[in-house]
Amino acid sequence: MTLDLELFAYAIPVLLTGALFTLKIGLAIAAACLVLGALLTIPLSSRNRFVSGLARAYIAAMRGTPPLILILISFYVLPAVGLLLSPALSGATALSLYFTAYVATAIRGAIASIEAGQIEAALCIGMGWRQRLLRILLPQAWPVVLPALVGLMIGLFKETALLSVISVPELTFQTKQAVARTYAPFEIYLLAALAYWLWSAVLEALGRRLESRATRFRRPRPMLTKGTAQ
Repeated sequence: MTLDLELFAYAIPVLLTGALFTLKIGLAIAAACLVLGALLTIPLSSRNRFVSGLARAYIAAMRGTPPLILILISFYVLPAVGLLLSPALSGATALSLYFTAYVATAIRGAIASIEAGQIEAALCIGMGWRQRLLRILLPQAWPVVLPALVGLMIGLFKETALLSVISVPELTFQTKQAVARTYAPFEIYLLAALAYWLWSAVLEALGRRLESRATRFRRPRPMLTKGTAQ
């Protein structure tokens, strides 16, 4: 099998254009769902059953609906009710709402892993809400939630391929366009798969680095032996 250099010379710039668009829209969706997911943990943790019930109902609805259906609803239904969005914005909105449910669940689980006694002790010594958040909740919840968030972000970038069904010019859309022009599906789809794999590898490496930095101060101290004890 020989490599067609002219084919690669045509396909690589086209795929790079799609890859850069995927990177931009993926980062925008990631930022939106991280902020919304963190905010959603507030009603999710509320002692008011009605408020927490609404948050749980939203999470159940998002987790029970395929992201492709959400994208199609956003693209076709919202204009019918007078809300006109570009394909990229409607698709990004759908994926943001979808991944917000998973981010909120991950953060809620990390916060729940913190012993209630620590919060009660902080209240006893007069710590305010901000002090409890910055000194107790975040330092302990961050290392716990980080692996789950990294996995979600990798999944998010891969799910952006679904935006190709509404003609958002991301990587998969540009790949299909390049295949239609060149009739060389094997080489071009292989390049696209390589691009997605590289993103996943970069995100995994970044996640491991962040996890290492987050847990380095939480490693258990080595036990002192009898001879070294002072």
